[in-house]
Amino acid sequence: MTVTAFGTAAEVLDELQRNPPDILLVDAGDMSLAGMEAVRRLSDRQSGAQWRVMLMATEDELPLVERGYEMGVSDYLIKPLSASNVVNRVRVTLARSEHRRRERKGVAVLRDQIRRVSEGIRSTNDPNEMITLALRGIGAAFEADQVWIRTLDDERVPHTDAQWASESAQTTMAMPHRTEEEVLQLASALWTKGSVLTSADNGRINLTEHPGVIEWFATARGKASMLAPLGQGSKAFGLICLIRHGQPRSWSPAEISLLQHVAGNLAHGLIQGHLITAQQEVVEKLRELDQAKSNFVATVNHELRTPLTSITGYLELVLDGDAGEIPESVARMLKVVGRNATRLRELIEDMLTLSRMDFQSSGLKTEPVDLPQLLRMVATALEPAAQAKNVQLVSEGLDTRLAADGDAKMLEQVFANIMSNAVKFTPQDGAVRVTVGSGTKSDDGVPCAIVTVADSGIGIPDDDLPQLFSRFYRASNAHAIQGTGLGLAIVKGMVDQHRGSVSVESTVGVGTTFTITLPLSADGQHHTAESTGAVTVS
Repeated sequence: MTVTAFGTAAEVLDELQRNPPDILLVDAGDMSLAGMEAVRRLSDRQSGAQWRVMLMATEDELPLVERGYEMGVSDYLIKPLSASNVVNRVRVTLARSEHRRRERKGVAVLRDQIRRVSEGIRSTNDPNEMITLALRGIGAAFEADQVWIRTLDDERVPHTDAQWASESAQTTMAMPHRTEEEVLQLASALWTKGSVLTSADNGRINLTEHPGVIEWFATARGKASMLAPLGQGSKAFGLICLIRHGQPRSWSPAEISLLQHVAGNLAHGLIQGHLITAQQEVVEKLRELDQAKSNFVATVNHELRTPLTSITGYLELVLDGDAGEIPESVARMLKVVGRNATRLRELIEDMLTLSRMDFQSSGLKTEPVDLPQLLRMVATALEPAAQAKNVQLVSEGLDTRLAADGDAKMLEQVFANIMSNAVKFTPQDGAVRVTVGSGTKSDDGVPCAIVTVADSGIGIPDDDLPQLFSRFYRASNAHAIQGTGLGLAIVKGMVDQHRGSVSVESTVGVGTTFTITLPLSADGQHHTAESTGAVTVS
């Protein structure tokens, strides 16, 4: 069907919409500006038009043909025309156009299949499942007979040597096996150039730039092959190969690009999946180790405490004279045994406490805890030890109502450890001052209770302060006084579990001040009474 361009471009398009042609012949010599605009719009693939435009031109009008090609013209005819020439050129143009249409449709289908393969890869963290999805998906999308994926020993991905074959290829399948060095050499060469290796005629691989691997596909009897690198960053770590039997064929740029696309998704997925899998394995091993440690500590605690309780029980009986009178010298030695038994029992209890803290770090159950009342209770329990050394326990703010969210037993142990240390390391006739009040944390402005315990004891050397809360660590000037070296580590761990903080300031020979902050509970942020003075507990 021939249509002669006339009028405006809009009029031409309107006419063609009413009478759509198979092919449109336009005389280049008669084209006005409106005609050229019509050709451009008729040939515009983005508009969705399916019309094929051919220009008729003389030798002198060939520059107009070149301009027509820029506008999307399919072909041209040289005037004067003959019927046979027109028929032949029209048939060729229609056949070529139909081939391109089928090719575009095939690429669209292939792109949709590759998109689904990539979505499947991204939907899992299991590297083995990714490999399986990629093998099957690439095989189906590219209508391959064999697909092979190999990743090398690399810290980023696990080693893989996997293959897939279609049902028709199962009986004739024979994949080539090359050394790690050969695979890495080819993968690195392709990765560096950002290229895909494709087959040439007769199933031979175009290896002019990659000598040494020309026999790779000889045993696979492939007539059409593509080989793409797997990698990330500057390094490759594997290859994807697909092979088709039957007739030789060339691969379109779109097909090569889509294989590179799925290879990129697979490489990224394998790296992320390997990291996640490794992390999960580490977490599981840590959980097992943590459970084993807890079981071990609990067993040791039971096995040690049982004979230790028996030892201390018999010591008390002997010292009380139930087995008869004993010399004073023997009594002194037995008292030493008793003190060390007590020390061992305290060490066992501290180790069990640390184990429980580690195991239950995320399971803290809290409730509003009346801090002044708790501090009074701890101070009362320490009265005998303080009176024995004539150490004054002075408290401020204990007549206020100040509640913090926490575990009452754990907080009692925190303050008992801090205050008992203060009494222990304060010499005769010294003083320990306990103060409780409210304030805010400087970093986030959260309302907090602030408890300080200040003593006039021996102090802590500056070099020891950074490690003071480490397990089994004792200050260099504290070895003359018995202790497990775990008390402050327990304090730090418990305060951290309560989302609080603990700090220390100290001067050797002057004293030490510990400051503990704990978030206030919602109903504990208002005082019911104001503290105006100090209360001497002992």
